[in-house]
Amino acid sequence: MNSKNFNIRYLYSLFMLILPWTSCDDKDKFDFNQHNKVAVTTLQMTGVTKNDATLNGRVNTNNGETLTQVGICYATHQKPTVNNEKVLKTGDLDTGAFTLYAQNLKPATTYYFRAFATNKNGTAYGDPLSFTTQSGYVAKLETQSASSITRITAELGGKISDDGGYPVISKGVCYSNISSFPTISNDKVSVDTESTSFKVNLTKLKAGTIYYARAYATSSVGTGYGQVVSFTTLPPIVASGISTAAVSSVTYSSASVGGTVLDDNGSIVTARGICYSNSNTTPSVSSGTILNIGSGTGSFSGQLTGLVVNTSYYVRAFATNSAGTAYGPVVSFKTSMPDLPSNVSTATPYNVTMTSAYTGGYIGSAGGGTISAKGVVYSSSNSLPSLTNGTRVSGGSGTGNFLLILSGLQQNTTYYVRSYATNEAGTTYGNVYTFKTLLPSLPSSLSTYGAVSITPGSAYVSGYIGSAGGGIISASGIVYSSSTSNPTIGNSTSVTLGSSIGSIAATLTGLSAGTSYYARVYATNEAGTAYGNLISFTTTRYTAPTGVTTYQVGNTGSTYVTFSGDIATDGGSTLTERGFVYSTSSNPTLSSGTKTTVSGISVGYFSKSVTGFNKYTTYYVRAYATNAYGTTYGSSAAFYTY
Repeated sequence: MNSKNFNIRYLYSLFMLILPWTSCDDKDKFDFNQHNKVAVTTLQMTGVTKNDATLNGRVNTNNGETLTQVGICYATHQKPTVNNEKVLKTGDLDTGAFTLYAQNLKPATTYYFRAFATNKNGTAYGDPLSFTTQSGYVAKLETQSASSITRITAELGGKISDDGGYPVISKGVCYSNISSFPTISNDKVSVDTESTSFKVNLTKLKAGTIYYARAYATSSVGTGYGQVVSFTTLPPIVASGISTAAVSSVTYSSASVGGTVLDDNGSIVTARGICYSNSNTTPSVSSGTILNIGSGTGSFSGQLTGLVVNTSYYVRAFATNSAGTAYGPVVSFKTSMPDLPSNVSTATPYNVTMTSAYTGGYIGSAGGGTISAKGVVYSSSNSLPSLTNGTRVSGGSGTGNFLLILSGLQQNTTYYVRSYATNEAGTTYGNVYTFKTLLPSLPSSLSTYGAVSITPGSAYVSGYIGSAGGGIISASGIVYSSSTSNPTIGNSTSVTLGSSIGSIAATLTGLSAGTSYYARVYATNEAGTAYGNLISFTTTRYTAPTGVTTYQVGNTGSTYVTFSGDIATDGGSTLTERGFVYSTSSNPTLSSGTKTTVSGISVGYFSKSVTGFNKYTTYYVRAYATNAYGTTYGSSAAFYTY
C-alpha cells in the first residue's frame, strides 16, 4: 500500500472518529468559536419600576450562521430559558449590544434574566443576572359627581388613574347614608369592564336622604378609593300600590283583615296596618281605630277584636312613611250575633218573710258576647216571669254568682222567681223557683160560673170572689187545664184578672180546639190561694190560622231586608210553621215563591232578617202561618232593593 492511500484512509478514519464529538452539541459550537469567544453577554439592567424593567444584552458572534432570534428571557427562578417569559429584538438581527423592555412585571418581585441568541445550530445564553421590581400600592382613583338623581336612584362613576402595579380585581362605587367615608363594607355596586373609566347606577335609595359615595378599585394588595362626593335624593312621596284585603273569619266580635304595600317610593314605611270605624265610612289614622301590623312593604294580616256585635264596620289599609300616610280602598263588613248566655241558674229563695225574700243566681257563660245585665225577675201572677211581665231586680253585669233581696212583697203570696242574663243576642232565663210569703187567712166565697162563647181556641169564663179572708187580694183570676181536673196556679195555666174581691171574668185564649178543659176561679192573698168550684167545657174544632198580617218591609238594603208580621190566632190548632214567602211576582205562595221560616210556633208578632236578594229589584212578600188545618197568608207587601 502506498503512503498516499494510507494517509487518506487514516485521515478519513480520524474524521469519522471525531465527527460525533464535533456535531453532538451545536450549542457548544455556537457558543464558542475557534477563538474561544463567548457568543452572548448579559448586561446590567438600566432601569426598573414596579411593573417594567429596561434590560440589556450583547451578541458577540453569530458563529458564521444567520441569527433567527435575539432577546432576553426572564423568570423568577435562577436559570430562565426561551421557554419562559422573553422579549425579542426586532429588525436587524446581528451582533452588537441591544436594549429591550420587560413589561407587566409583578411589583416587589425578584426576577432573573439573561440575553440569548439563536441560529440554526441552537441557542446561546449569557450569564444570568437579577433585579427586583419596585413595591406596588393600592389603586388611585377619581370619583365623578352624581347625576340623574331621583328619589331612589342616582348615577355615579369613577376613573382609575393608577392601578398601583397590580391588576384590578374589582371596581365600582361604594356608598352610605350613614358613614361619610363609605367603604366596600357598606353598600356598593361593582362593574365588570376592562376600561379604567366606569359608571354605575345606584338603586333602592331612600328618598330625601344625603348619601356619601366614592369610587373604589381592589387589587391583591388592597382597595383604593377616590374622593368622597355627596348628593341628596329627591324628596319622598307617600307609599303607593296599597290594597285592602277582603275581610274574612267574621264573628260577633272579631274579623281577620290585611292588606299589601307594593312600593314605599324610596321612603321606608315605618307604620302600616288597618284603620277601621263603625261610624265613619272613610276611616283614617286620625278618625278611626288603628291596628298596627309591622312596617315595610309587602303583604300583612291581622285580627280585629273587641268589635260590637251585629254592627257594620268600614276598614282600609294604610301605610305611613316620611311623606305622610296613604290608604287602600275601603272594605265593609258586618259582625254577627253571639250565642245567648248559657248555664244560667236561679238560687233557691231563703229567709222568706211576709214582705221579703233572698235569692240570686249564677251566670256560667256569656255565650261569646258581653253580659250587659243580669239579675232576677219575679212575679206573683206569672209562673214564667220575664223582663216584660215580671219585676226586675238588677244584679249588675258580667258572669258569675250574685245575691239579691226581694222587698215590698205582698203577705201570704206565692211568687215565681228566676234569674236572667242579657247579652247582645238576647236574654236567657234560669230555672223558676216559687216561694210564699207568710200567710193570713185564705180568701173565701169563690164561685166559678159556666163557660160561654166557646171557640176552638178560646172560651169566656167568669166568677165571683166574696171575701179577701182578712188579707189583701194580691191576685185573682181563673186557672184552667186540659190535663188535670184539679187546676191550680201551680200546675195549670192561669189568667190574672185583678187584685180585689167581686166579679171577675176572662176570655181564655190559646186553647186547643176540640179539647176538654177544667177551669175555676182563684184568689190569692198573703195566706195563699183559694179556688172556686170546678167547671168544665170543650172547645170547638180547629180551623186554619186567622188574622195573618204582613207589615211593611223594614231595614231594606242592597241584598238584605227585615220582614215582620203578626198572627191573630192559630185557628185552635198548634202552629206547625210560620214565616214569609217572597217573589218578584205579586202574591207569592209556598208553591210559587221563596220561603223563609221563622222559628217558634206562637201567634203574635214575628220577624226575620233575610239576605241574598238581587240589587235594584222589586220583590213582594207575604207573611204566612200553617197548622194542621191549612195555611193562611197575609196581604202582599212590595219592597225594592238598592
